[in-house]
Amino acid sequence: MDAIYARQSIEKKDSLSIETQLNFARSVAVGEPGIYIDRGISGKDVIHRPEFNRLLGDIKNGVISRVLVYKLDRFTRSLLDFANIWEYMNKFGVEFVSVTENFDTSTPIGKAMIFIMAVFAQLEREQISKRVYDNYYDRIELGRWPGGPAPYGYSNAIIVQDNKKVSSLKVGESINVLEEIMKMYSYPTTSLGDIRRILTHKKCPGPNSKNWSSTAIARILRNPVSVKCDHAVYTYFKKLGVSILNPLEEFDGKQGGMLIGKQGATNRDTLKPQETTFAIGNWPGFIDSELWLKCQQKLDTNQQVVSNDGPRTSWLTGLLKCGVCGRAVMVRRYKRKTDGETIRNMRCRGKEYFDCDLALEMKIDDIEQSVEKELEALFDRCKPTPMETVHGTNEIELELIRIDEAITNLLQVLKTKTVSALTMEYVNKELKELTEKKNKLMDQKAKVIQELVTPQKIIFSELNKDDKRAVAFSYIEAVITYNDYIKLVWKK
Repeated sequence: MDAIYARQSIEKKDSLSIETQLNFARSVAVGEPGIYIDRGISGKDVIHRPEFNRLLGDIKNGVISRVLVYKLDRFTRSLLDFANIWEYMNKFGVEFVSVTENFDTSTPIGKAMIFIMAVFAQLEREQISKRVYDNYYDRIELGRWPGGPAPYGYSNAIIVQDNKKVSSLKVGESINVLEEIMKMYSYPTTSLGDIRRILTHKKCPGPNSKNWSSTAIARILRNPVSVKCDHAVYTYFKKLGVSILNPLEEFDGKQGGMLIGKQGATNRDTLKPQETTFAIGNWPGFIDSELWLKCQQKLDTNQQVVSNDGPRTSWLTGLLKCGVCGRAVMVRRYKRKTDGETIRNMRCRGKEYFDCDLALEMKIDDIEQSVEKELEALFDRCKPTPMETVHGTNEIELELIRIDEAITNLLQVLKTKTVSALTMEYVNKELKELTEKKNKLMDQKAKVIQELVTPQKIIFSELNKDDKRAVAFSYIEAVITYNDYIKLVWKK
C-alpha cells in the first residue's frame, strides 16, 4: 500500500495547505493510499510527531510499500535525520517519493541522490561527534565534571563557578561503603572476591543498582574521583607517565580528580598510562591519599589473593598443579569413621576426565613443610630493604620532580630554531646548575633511605594460614606435584 505523509507547521494564509499536499501526492499514488497528517509541528521535531511515528510503525509491520510526500522538507528538514530514516525504510523494503522534486528511490537517479545525501549526513555526524568531544575535554581542562552518570560514592551536582552554573559532583550516600571497600582491600590478604562476597552478604546496592562483581570493585578502587589529591597523588601519576593538566602547587589535598583516556578511545581498560590524562576536579575529595595509594600499589603489583573461604584444607590450594596433565590438584579433608581423625588427601582433577594416571604418594603435610622450608630459606638469603613512606614521596622527591620539569622546559627552548646565542648560553648555564642540584639531591635521598628503619624479618612458620597463603602467592607461580616429589616454579 502507498502512504501519503503531510505536515504543516503553522496555519496561515501563505502556507502550503494540507489539502494541497494531499492532492499532489494522490496524483501519483497507486490505489487508495493511507493518509498520515501532522498539524502544527515543526520539521525539526522528528520524535514528537504522532502520525509520523504511526507511519514508522506501519512500515515496520509491512503495511506500507511506498511513502509519498509533496516535498522532502515536509518529511524532515535535517539531512542527518533523513539518512537515518531512509536506512530504516530501506531495511523493510519501502521506497520514498518526493512528488514535486522528482525524487524517487525506486529509480537509479533517486538511489544516487540517496548516496550523495548519505555522504553529507555522515559528514554531519562526524562534525557533531567532534563538537561533543571538544566540549567534553574543554570541561575537563576547566576541572568540571564532563557529564554522564556520577561515579560510585558521588552524585551529580551543579555549582556556581566564576559566576556560571557548571557541572560538578557531591558526596553521595554510598561514600561510606566506598571508604569501607578501600579499607578492606588495603589488607594484604583481602581479595576482590572477598569484598564482593561481603558486600553481597550485607546487601549493599552495587553501582547503578547492579550486582557486585570483581571487575566493578576494581574499577571503583582505580577511580581517583574520591581521593584527596595531594603531592603524593601527583607523584604517583607522574611516575606512571600520565599527562597531568594541573601544576604541582594545585595538589593541595582538597579536591578529587579524574583520569580520562585520549580522544576517541573506546576501551578505558586497555589504555596505557601514557595515553591518559589526569585533572583535578571542582568537587571535594573524601578518601585520604595514603589509603587510596595503598590500594593502587596492590592493584599495580597484581597481587592475586585467592579467596580465604574456599580452600580451608590447605594454604597451597590453587598453587598445586599436576606434573603429568597440568591440571589443578585438589586437597580434600574428611573425618575417618574409625577414630574421627581428620585426614587430608590430594587428587588430580585429571582423574575426573580419565586421562591422568598420577598416583600421589606424598602427603599434603609433607608438601607444605617442604614449601615452607624453601620460603624460609629464600627470606634468609634476601637482605631486607629499607621501608619507604606510604606516600612514596618526600620533600626531596618533590624537589626532584620540580627540577626535572624545569630541565624539560629548558630543553624545549633549545629546540627552538630562532634561539639566540645569548639565550643559549643562559639556558646551558641553567641546565648545568639544575643538573648539579639534582645530583646532590639524589645523593641526599640515598643517605635518607639508608637511615630509614628496615622492616621486621618475616618468620614464615609463625604466620597464620591466611598470611602464609598471601606470601606463597606473592612468590610462587606453581607447585608442580609428581608421584613422590615436587617442583617449585618461582615468580619472575
